[in-house]
Amino acid sequence: MCSQILKNNSDFSKLKDQHDTNESVRLLFVGSPLLDISIQTEEETLRQYGLKRDDCIIAREDHSPLFQKIFRNPGSRLAAGGSAQNAARIAKWIVKDKGEVAFAGCTGCDEYEIWMKSKLQAEGVLPLYVKLPDVSTGVCACLLSGEGDRSMCCRQGAAALFSTDHLSLDFIHSNLNRTQCIFVEGYFIVHSPKVVYTFAEHRLPSQIFSLSLSAEYVCRSHWKSLLKVIPKVDILFGNETEVRTLATAIGGRDDFTMDESVKRIHRLQTSENTHSSIFIVTRGSKPLIAVQGSNDYQVFDIQPVDNVVDSVGCGDALSGAFLAEYIQSRDVVSAVHAGIEAARRIIQVPGCDPPL
Repeated sequence: MCSQILKNNSDFSKLKDQHDTNESVRLLFVGSPLLDISIQTEEETLRQYGLKRDDCIIAREDHSPLFQKIFRNPGSRLAAGGSAQNAARIAKWIVKDKGEVAFAGCTGCDEYEIWMKSKLQAEGVLPLYVKLPDVSTGVCACLLSGEGDRSMCCRQGAAALFSTDHLSLDFIHSNLNRTQCIFVEGYFIVHSPKVVYTFAEHRLPSQIFSLSLSAEYVCRSHWKSLLKVIPKVDILFGNETEVRTLATAIGGRDDFTMDESVKRIHRLQTSENTHSSIFIVTRGSKPLIAVQGSNDYQVFDIQPVDNVVDSVGCGDALSGAFLAEYIQSRDVVSAVHAGIEAARRIIQVPGCDPPL
């Protein structure tokens, strides 16, 4: 049974007096946990639930039986997904027994939450799930049909309901007390912006605050919110499309070169931040761009991969591996190499499961 949420009176800002910097590696990832379910299916199933090939829709209430059906199907492939949860799982694979990786997010009180929690625990990730008794766990169904066609049906459910109140819950507050790095996925700018603002404004001076841009629509439609946060971000992740979209939204022009787009966003990042701001820009198989401080602009080649299976989760893997390595070495070059290698491994397998 799920317990009701009880608000702790502790103030997030009081962590400043409690933080111990002498502990082992500790990372906290905050995001929207989704149970990813993939299955090969027939055209009849798509018609039954009003789905189309190569389409992606937000689930309706009448899709709940579909989720239950494929969840219980032995032919389904299940994964503990969502951008930040993917990154956390890869980070733990890098950290191994050198420290702790935790993931915080909202779920329902159902069999989907139980499966994901068990998966994280088996991989060594600490699940800090806030369980909401009256909402379902987020699920993303991927129905494969025909020659590589797929139909996506997604329900955010509880995943979009994380709030600043949850930061005061004992089991989350105590982790914030000792973590060295906080990563938040950019999707939170859409549904939980106050959480992102809280981390940006009140994290400890000794803590690294990291953010991903997450998606083109986030950069296009929520750029004003990003303007408030990016100057507080120590390590920012984005892909080429997201970076160009954000630069266009900020600058009011659509003719910025890639180089101009990167520099424009990085100038914003360094405008207030007293830390050594790092901006990581991925471009698929094209060279990765890493900018540190005000002038250190580096380019890293990406070695080709012959056995490309699925690019989903590659960016998450790179972010998780980069942070896990950077926390240990404080070296951008070694962290970039760790991130690239993790992404190269993930692109050769379905989903974002850590390598065995």
